[in-house]
Amino acid sequence: MTKIVLTIGGSDPFAGGGIQTDLRTFSDYHTLGMSVLTSIVTLKEDCLSIHPVDIEIFAAQLETIQNISFAAIKIGLIANPAFIPLIETFLKDHPDTPVVLDPVLAFKEGDLALEKAIVTGIQKNLAPLATVMTPNLIEAQTLLNLKNKIATLKDMQVATTRLQTDFNTAVLLKGGSRLAGKFAVDIFATTTGQLSHFTNKKIDSKTINGAGCSLSSAIASGLAENDKLDEVIKNAKDYVYQSIQNGVVVTREFGSVYYDRKFEKVEGTQIISKIGGETWK
Repeated sequence: MTKIVLTIGGSDPFAGGGIQTDLRTFSDYHTLGMSVLTSIVTLKEDCLSIHPVDIEIFAAQLETIQNISFAAIKIGLIANPAFIPLIETFLKDHPDTPVVLDPVLAFKEGDLALEKAIVTGIQKNLAPLATVMTPNLIEAQTLLNLKNKIATLKDMQVATTRLQTDFNTAVLLKGGSRLAGKFAVDIFATTTGQLSHFTNKKIDSKTINGAGCSLSSAIASGLAENDKLDEVIKNAKDYVYQSIQNGVVVTREFGSVYYDRKFEKVEGTQIISKIGGETWK
């Protein structure tokens, strides 16, 4: 029977990230995707603007789907801290549903107070209810209130462990291509604190818009069918890797991820269970 997966997030007009990518990923995984919209994102003259939906509309969307049995829930861009208690209540009303929390923090410098309120809500209300969190390095720095950047593999290991301990949930810290070396490295912590990392050769491509959204959506889709989180993450990373390879160039400056079954994977994700060594660099 086809499983139903929910995304709560913002709209990306370029269809690289946001609910557009979430729903496309759910479909690629042969699940039925449903959505609750938090915001509409626009880009004008290089200025990114996030327009939250009215809270009454947001609440009404949640109420509309309250009685549906979801196989997994993915949470992305929240946009308004007032949404967080509503999301928390919704998750508590679906206690047996796996939750993938992608703590998207895409706010301008002038929105620091807004970002702080949302970060606090994620820390106190949503992270403890998540099955797995999938922050990137900048989001992890913010969630942990770190003054220094996460710049090395050791920094990533420490941050992943702290996130797992502080929020009592599994964590996939996305290093992406930010660290030096030929390989992109993500570190995964289980709910018991065991660390492993996932590596892929870096891809020199501008078709990376939406990679993070696609990864968390693929994990949610995988959890709808499989409770072995390490296997789910490995498959999700293979999916995203291929989506970057076969991405669509949207403008001269960037492109969006796109999965196409007619292409075969060139590289697969490697899982290294023991943290240590330099073999992936």
